[in-house]
This record gives sequence, structure tokens and C-alpha cells, in this order.
Amino acid sequence: MFQMQYCNLISTLYEYDLKLNKVSEGKKVDNTLFKQIVGSLIYLTATRPDIMHFVSLISKNMESPTEMHLLVAKRILRYLQGTKQFKLFYKKGEKSELIGFTDSDFAGDQDDRRNTSDYVFMLDTWVVSWLSK
Repeated sequence: MFQMQYCNLISTLYEYDLKLNKVSEGKKVDNTLFKQIVGSLIYLTATRPDIMHFVSLISKNMESPTEMHLLVAKRILRYLQGTKQFKLFYKKGEKSELIGFTDSDFAGDQDDRRNTSDYVFMLDTWVVSWLSK
């Protein structure tokens, strides 16, 4: 789907210092294709919560996406293609460590200067709970 089955695979979702704006300069792209990609990605967040933050970022641009927004959406698809072998395994009787991380970005949203806050809780190396708002 979306002609991404033979894409270059990546193992990292985030591109350092990427800031997406609602009103971003660049060539506008077909918003029907963009909506289809974002809709599919939203559906996948039920089983792949690691992509939720970035899917929520690009979904703010549904009505007038630019090439940059489409490239980020395709990067998420490339990440999913490159990490589809990831799985969670729990072994009976094995001790686990619960780890938590938090972060915040005050007035970091490029459109309305809102604050962003995040947290993630991991059991050993697996994400078990997260929030981004």
C-alpha cells in the first residue's frame, strides 16, 4: 500500500530538530493521499504505540499538507517497515525493572506556542505506558 513495500528501511523514527508547522512553506500535496496515509497510521497506533506522537504531529496538517508533511508520514511508514520484527516477550518468573522518563518543551509549538509534555514508562526495555500532550 502507498508504494512503500520496497522502500529504504530505517530503524529510527525521529529526525533531529524537526519542527512541523501548520502553515509551512513548500509545495502542497494531494490531501486525499495524505489523509489515507494518516488514517492508516492512526489505525496502527493501537498495536504500535511508539508511533503515536509523530502521527499526532502530522495529523494536525490534514487539510493542507506540504511535501515536508508527506515526507514525515512516509518516514513513519519506512520505520514501520524496518521494525516490523519487533515483539514483546515476557518470561515467567523473571524479575523486571520499571523505568520512567519525562520531558517538557515550554512554548515549543511553532503554531500556537503551546507547551508540550511527555512521559514514558518502560518495563525493562519495553514501553508499557506513555503520554504526549
